[in-house]
Amino acid sequence: MNQTQQTQESIDLCAANWVARMIDGGLNDAEHKALDAWLAQSRSHQQAFADANHALAMMDASLFSDGVNAAQSSMHEADRQNAEIRPFPVITGKGKKPPRTGIGKWAAIALAACLLIALFSGRVLMGDPALVWGADYHTAPGEIRTITLDDGSKITLGPDSAIDVKFSEQERRIEIFTGLVDFQAVPMENAGDRPFVVSTGDGIARALGTRFVIDKFDDYASVSVLQHNVKVSLTNGARPTKSLVLSPNEAVRYSRYSLEDIYPVNSDRVLSWQKGKLIFDRVALREVVAEFSRYQHGKILIANEAVARKRVSGVFDMSDPQVGLDLIATELSIRKVSITPLLTFLY
Repeated sequence: MNQTQQTQESIDLCAANWVARMIDGGLNDAEHKALDAWLAQSRSHQQAFADANHALAMMDASLFSDGVNAAQSSMHEADRQNAEIRPFPVITGKGKKPPRTGIGKWAAIALAACLLIALFSGRVLMGDPALVWGADYHTAPGEIRTITLDDGSKITLGPDSAIDVKFSEQERRIEIFTGLVDFQAVPMENAGDRPFVVSTGDGIARALGTRFVIDKFDDYASVSVLQHNVKVSLTNGARPTKSLVLSPNEAVRYSRYSLEDIYPVNSDRVLSWQKGKLIFDRVALREVVAEFSRYQHGKILIANEAVARKRVSGVFDMSDPQVGLDLIATELSIRKVSITPLLTFLY
């Protein structure tokens, strides 16, 4: 995965893990080289590492002073590479030592660093307010909303979703900023021959029929067709670069970089969210967490890639997402910790 494909969350987690490993017992020569290489890849890596070190400095670091100094040393090297990345002073606490949690020193530090990074950046408390401010329609976490557009088309917004409506004499265009949307589009012949087009930034879906669902996340989107056909195209700037046509009960996933193979879908599963359920069949935990996150305020973070890749199957009632996360943690033999109502940590 290259830098442009990484989400800010994954960069923050990686930085927190590096700092935690340095505190826990230091790095060997190979690991130091790997860290230096990671820091050299981009300014965002350097800034995340600085933020993680700052987060640690805000903790009671009296037990971890050697590791903190090592982390500071690497951060100073990052600072020399980029003058705008400034190290923070290490603060050695004099008060109580943090209580033992039974989760291990490394995990405790990584967890605390992730929490503080998220709180400092505002991503836990605020999300991305620009998505709401720039949207014609949006929903809160857990909310589902149905809207009838000017042409008679109906759209149902899933939880924590935001869209912009741009109708003109030439086309009916919807832009999805984030979230899950069920489209029941009025055919072109009944709408002045204006095509119905949905954009996610990385691609567009052009309705050749009536009903389809688009699910947009940070780094990819999927289109599932329930009735008639939909043409899906990648975009390079304003121009389509690659396209395919989906038939009923077919879906495709795409990102800025690729348009993947078509796969079959079941309409009951595609629309299960409208009944308050989520259905998964061997889906990676990272994708499950992304969907669960739409049903609660705050953030669900995964400790590492090995946990994120674990597969989840089951039907989950979204009236209480935390109950579902408890079941998943038990089934996958992982641990779940809720630090505040705003942060859940899986490791």
